[in-house]
Amino acid sequence: MTELLDQMVTARSAWASNSLRHWYPTDQLRAQLREALAQEAGWVGDADFGRGFRDALGAPDVPDALAWANHLVDLPDDGWALTHLRFRDGDPARAFVDVVATAAPPTPDGLARVAAAALPAYAPFTPRCLRVEVPDAPGLLTDLAADDRFGPCAVAHHVLAGLVADLRRYPRAATHPSVQLRPTTPEQAAERVAGIYAELELVEPRISAWARPQDAASLAEPAEAGLLFDVTAGDVTAGVVAAGRDDDHAMTGFTVVELCLDSAHRGRRLAPALLQRLVDELPARPGDVLWGTVHPDNTPSLRNALSTGRTITSSVVWISPTGYPGMPATTAS
Repeated sequence: MTELLDQMVTARSAWASNSLRHWYPTDQLRAQLREALAQEAGWVGDADFGRGFRDALGAPDVPDALAWANHLVDLPDDGWALTHLRFRDGDPARAFVDVVATAAPPTPDGLARVAAAALPAYAPFTPRCLRVEVPDAPGLLTDLAADDRFGPCAVAHHVLAGLVADLRRYPRAATHPSVQLRPTTPEQAAERVAGIYAELELVEPRISAWARPQDAASLAEPAEAGLLFDVTAGDVTAGVVAAGRDDDHAMTGFTVVELCLDSAHRGRRLAPALLQRLVDELPARPGDVLWGTVHPDNTPSLRNALSTGRTITSSVVWISPTGYPGMPATTAS
């Protein structure tokens, strides 16, 4: 497995964005990729993993445990791809194939080769498309749209990040003085979050395609780390924000677990200020970032992240070769 993992790290390094190359020395970036990819490499041909995956989904129509495990597939004209079967929202009718790492480049030619090998490898599940994480989604999607080998392709979500040290130096939002954070409990926060999402869905029915409310269980870890807060504006409770340590996407640092404001406080440009307050609370080490994923149609969240100094470091993209249905864009990623 060591040789495979080395190959995976080298392959994924070639897909790393310029931001990651700037933030991390080469050896550190490779070490972070190695840690992130080790488990995926270990799941190749692992019948125990496949059996657990199959049983957790409760879909025994494909009984062979190895069919559910990660696959290392050979590409046409040389090369390889390590792939992982997945189901969107746990729906057996929405199977897709994650491209964990591949020797092919993130180009139409490279992805056509990957699709030709990876999708048939999971034929019993009728996968709808591939999913890949790429450093330049706009450029890639433009090229794919002009290529008759591909059908519907779209961004599932963007990954936005910034070094905590840089974010703390970023100019403060005009609303910064009026926003404060106050520790709260998972139970109180979950109740408030559920109410805000229910209220928001009345005016923005697409919210379920962008985000889902966090419950008390998922907010427990941020609370234990001291990173779960009520947001107050003028001494009035306005919403909830939470973060948690999560090293992912070849980065170290923290992710935004929850961020929501009630209707009385939306549209007042408070979100950039509360993100800046959150950044000041993070127990960050050198090289740590604050990152999060944002649906491409969630314009307010994209604007808030960019306005506080984060940038798009990569995008997770649905890739559908001609003849495959692609992934519907109506449910959460």
